[in-house]
Amino acid sequence: MKHFAYPIALACLAIAMMGCEKKVSLSFTNRLTNIELRDVTYDGLFLASSLLPGQTGYFDETCYNNDEGWPRKGQIEFRMTLNGKNVFVKTEDVIRLDCDESIEFEVNDSTRIEIF
Repeated sequence: MKHFAYPIALACLAIAMMGCEKKVSLSFTNRLTNIELRDVTYDGLFLASSLLPGQTGYFDETCYNNDEGWPRKGQIEFRMTLNGKNVFVKTEDVIRLDCDESIEFEVNDSTRIEIF
């Protein structure tokens, strides 16, 4: 009877762990006309290497209640490219993203940015 208790306990543990699984995601859409965005990151997380107008970059990850590093706070950083010229910028808004959240962010003509 003892031999059956171990597999049952392991199965219960696996089911419990899957119940704690959560999804975190951040999408970033370029709504700027004629401007390409390159090397888009959020708090060190890669979103896209290049986004033309209308394109969206994503970060998706499965996380658990006890994962370290969540919640995260940071700005989205990227290079704006127009006519072969690059400007390094980041959003003025600090975005807070937690383990069980999904955020959609758009950069457009009214998005406040800092040049660095």
